[in-house]
Amino acid sequence: MKNINITIGSSNKLKKHDSHFLIKLGDLLSSGFNMYQAMKFLLEQYEVLTKKDREGILNLLEEGASISTLLKRLGFSKSIIMQVSFAEIHGEIIENLYESGAYLQRRRQTKEKLIKAIQYPLVLTGIFIIMLILLNYTVIPQFNELYTAMQAEKSFLVNILTLVLKYLPHVVLFIVGLLLIFIIYIWFVFKLKNTKMAVSILLKIPLVKTYFKYYITYRFSREFGYFLNNGLEVKEIILLFKTQTINRYLSFTANVIEKELLIGNTLGKSIESIPLLDHRLSIFVNHGEYNSNVGKELIIYSEYTLENIILKIEKMTQKIQPIIFLILGLLIICLYLVIVMPIFNMLSTIS
Repeated sequence: MKNINITIGSSNKLKKHDSHFLIKLGDLLSSGFNMYQAMKFLLEQYEVLTKKDREGILNLLEEGASISTLLKRLGFSKSIIMQVSFAEIHGEIIENLYESGAYLQRRRQTKEKLIKAIQYPLVLTGIFIIMLILLNYTVIPQFNELYTAMQAEKSFLVNILTLVLKYLPHVVLFIVGLLLIFIIYIWFVFKLKNTKMAVSILLKIPLVKTYFKYYITYRFSREFGYFLNNGLEVKEIILLFKTQTINRYLSFTANVIEKELLIGNTLGKSIESIPLLDHRLSIFVNHGEYNSNVGKELIIYSEYTLENIILKIEKMTQKIQPIIFLILGLLIICLYLVIVMPIFNMLSTIS
């Protein structure tokens, strides 16, 4: 099997309509439309496509291009193109279009859930930082000028609160800076050319290793299960994973599994020996091997893994939110005291 090297020159031209496009294309093909008729009809339904895009697709159709080539021209993801390419070989293209469309819908819903889970804490943190900056550049300087003009002395508590409000923005920005550096470091490690080293490092970082392991488990179980359902044998899928250029962590996993299979281990045992994958995946594989339905079991587990990622993020944000609320509450109390106490001090001085 040759290396699969899929490159996409531009982003998804259909944007949020990509899943709808695949499902409707499957509907038209199953209703008896040929590829040219179906594509020509569909291309006119989406205003996000330019005239140049439509003409380019139709020209490719006239030249006899495959569906995977057309999807590449429309900017679909590499994984979708790879799956459609193999569906064309095995003659299950309509079913594949439906499944790929449903997959894109689930992926978009998942992204929306993830964004919803993290956006509230981010907004609160942003408001907190803005309030601190505004306080230090508006309210506090005015009170300092007022104290100077009144020749009044600040109390010890006012001095402490003023210092807290003065340096708190620097502390918050320092923490945010550290988080950004940490994220950049993780991204750099994730992109390391030495996959074995990257895996070793990422699996040693406490918080990161959980999400990294779930992500790879999700990708592996979904892709592997999908190809099994489409009639490919385990050896063919292992070879495909090894030679594809879409996800090098899948290639790394496939190499390890191949070595385990060669020494006589079952697929379930092989998966269990890989620290990069969730060990519970082997239970589903063993159950699938028992009832001859490994592909379905893997897809079920991929959905379970995805839900687990979302739940973990939601739990983390639920823990962060009370902390942010507490800090905001303390900030408001400090602000109130900084404003009110000087007024009483000045009134007592005047008296």
